[in-house]
Amino acid sequence: MTPILELIKHLGLGIVSLLLFIGVCMADIGKTKEFMNLIKEVRNEYPEDSIERKIPISFVATVAAAETGNFNFENAPTAKAANNFFGMHASSNYMKDNPDKFMTTTGGANLRKYDNMKDSIRGYLNLLATDDRYEDVRKAKGKGVEAMLKGMSPYAQDPKYVEKLLSVYKNQIKAVLETQNMLVP
Repeated sequence: MTPILELIKHLGLGIVSLLLFIGVCMADIGKTKEFMNLIKEVRNEYPEDSIERKIPISFVATVAAAETGNFNFENAPTAKAANNFFGMHASSNYMKDNPDKFMTTTGGANLRKYDNMKDSIRGYLNLLATDDRYEDVRKAKGKGVEAMLKGMSPYAQDPKYVEKLLSVYKNQIKAVLETQNMLVP
């Protein structure tokens, strides 16, 4: 009788673990879809022929998901408080011109601060459209999201950054896009 009770206990723990895992995955999918909808809204603010409007939603969502740890900001309380979804640092010129629009992390890095998620998205789209470091990303526009993500290599400090972005895109963002019409929250 004892082995049967032990088996039932393990089966029950397995079911509970599975339900918790599914709940976490659904929450992550929900966060991703919500953020992608915000990107769409912000992009629609720009003229149809603008660079900002042509940058794929999935590209922007991939960078945000990678920079925020799947929108959870784990170990990044300053970035969360700053609504900085893209890890955008504040240069000395930026801080001089925007004295109330940056926050300093406990590690000493200065991050741009935004009033809300949409402002963060606007800031990132502007950076992509105007900063010379993102020229390779702009040149890859129209060649697919993966080509654009590979264009991030000159900018990245982490030598494996592009690999991380491609992994997030393939394993998370692309999956959300493929389930867009399914009954997933």
